Amino acid sequence: MKKLHTLLLLGAVALTACQNKPTSPGENVKAITIKYTELGRKTLFKITCDNFETNFPKPLVMNVMSKPAMDSLMAVLSDMKRMDDEEPDVRAKIFITNKDNKTDTVCVGITTLKYQHSTYETPQKLLMMIQQ
Repeated sequence: MKKLHTLLLLGAVALTACQNKPTSPGENVKAITIKYTELGRKTLFKITCDNFETNFPKPLVMNVMSKPAMDSLMAVLSDMKRMDDEEPDVRAKIFITNKDNKTDTVCVGITTLKYQHSTYETPQKLLMMIQQ
């Protein structure tokens, strides 16, 4: 009886583990578009997220199409170091369209970025992804 109880318990644990599959970081992402300028570009004043398009009217545009690339970008965004609130000197904007058609905007500066109303340290890996 004890063996049967142990066997049933192990079966339940295995079934639960199979049902809780780890999700990919970009699972809910439908599309990602990155608009950017030269990341080291100097300006006389700080470029805010709201006036990025005004100051850089013809930015370079990259559409992230592959699922692995979306997962990679979302993994970088999900593992960032939070900072005190500061407006970044924006050199890129990332538009993340979710499957429910809501779009999140990431305003990327060389040292800081804004994402979901919070300020983070810009990951070097993200800058390398944008420059590619």
